[in-house]
Order: sequence, then C-alpha cells, then structure tokens
Amino acid sequence: MLERLDRIVRPIAVPNLTMFIIGGQLLMFLASLNDPSLLGDRETPGRALLVWDLVLTGEVWRLLTFFFVPFTRDPIFLLFAYLIFYMMGNALEAYWGVVRYNVFLWLGAVLTIAAAGVVRNQPFDASFLQGTVFLAFATMNPDFELRLFFVLPVKVKWLAMIQVAGYLMAMLGGAWSVTLMVLASIGNYLIFFGPGLLGRVRNTARRAKWERQQLDMSALPRHTCTTCGVDSNVDPKMDFRYCSKCEGEHAYCTAHLKDHQCISTQ
Repeated sequence: MLERLDRIVRPIAVPNLTMFIIGGQLLMFLASLNDPSLLGDRETPGRALLVWDLVLTGEVWRLLTFFFVPFTRDPIFLLFAYLIFYMMGNALEAYWGVVRYNVFLWLGAVLTIAAAGVVRNQPFDASFLQGTVFLAFATMNPDFELRLFFVLPVKVKWLAMIQVAGYLMAMLGGAWSVTLMVLASIGNYLIFFGPGLLGRVRNTARRAKWERQQLDMSALPRHTCTTCGVDSNVDPKMDFRYCSKCEGEHAYCTAHLKDHQCISTQ
C-alpha cells in the first residue's frame, strides 16, 4: 500500500515539508493577530478551519488552510513546539526520504478531511496530526533524550506515552468531532507502524510463552522414584539411581533401588 501511495505522491512531494508547514502556520498565526476571524473562537469556527458544511457552500480553501492552523495561540509554547517539530520532522524526512515523509503527513491530512465529512458542521484542524510526527520519531528512536526546560533529560518514549494518554483523554472527554480528529490523525501512524507493532506484540507473546514453558520445565523434578513417587524437588538430598535391568529410564530412591520389581515391556 505504501509503495502505491509513494507513486501517487512523488510528483507533488514537497522537500523540507516540516519547514513549509511551520512557515505556513507562523503566517497564519501572524495574520490572526490582525484578523481573529481566521481562527475563530469557541462559538464561531474560524475561516481557516475545516467545516464541511461551509466547504459545500463554496469555501473550498478550508480543505487546505486547516492544515496550517497553529495548534496553540501561546507564542512561547508555539516556539518550543516548533523547535521539536522541526528537529523530529527533519529526522524522519532524512530517514524515510522526501516522498515517504510527504505520504505520512498528507495521508493524515486526507484522513482528517474524510473524518470531517462525518461531522460536517464541526470545525477540524491538524493539531493532533502533527503530534503523530512525535509518535513516529519516538517509535523509531525510543531512547532519544530530550531536555525538558533545557535541563531535565527525558527519553522520548516516556513523553510519547504521555501523549498517547492525552489523546485517549481527548477522545473520551471531548466532542465526537475531537474523537474523529484523533482517530484520523493516528490513522497514518497505524498504517506506517501498525504491522511492525503487531509483530512486536506477537514476538513478545511468543517469548513470554517460551519463558513460561522453560520455567515450568525447570520446576519439574529431575528424578522421581518409580516405586514410591518421591522426587528430587521434595527431597533434594535423596540419592537416585536408574535400574539397568528395567526397560526404559526408571529412577529409584535408595530405599527401592534394590527392592523393586523390574519393569519389562514384554
């Protein structure tokens, strides 16, 4: 599937897409300072947000501008978030290549547009979608350390878990449109990483099963007296011997080594 998407996106792939998105969002943020109607408020959806009912009335620009809506209006937090987004987005583009990285983000955008068509009167943006860049980076580099507040080193895998928890809380406590935004946003992540994560889960389950079997085998007694049933686990100091006259391997404790009836298959 990804190979087919690569062929579709290749002619329109944008090099350095992360910087392109950041630049577009910064322009949108600056424009919203003079025209707050671009981003709107809690009661009125901004002119840049994706609302399918408004798209159907002719406001088709919303199909593109929603992708450039800043995910916060706090300039300080936005600056730090963009630094992380730029670093991780560039790392993914360097690893995947321009085309595959474009597929990752544009696929999420298309899924978000499709989700917006389910709740056509609610505004959608790409705030959750950009978070999947962090999830993708954390999946590929789980032990990479970020310094929170430039001081505290934290591995990105723990931050990714916090982000996933935040997504779950948004889905459970938010509106139906928020749930759809989250699901659409992580759709691209699941398409890219789902098979690999499923394989890890299966391998982990198989290894756990094997370890349980080894543990069970190690718990079995090494020797068990054929006559009385005492075993080396019950009495570790017991001396066991195997009778050479018995058919097969039959162990006996000291008391029954000479006082037993030999077993024959005939």
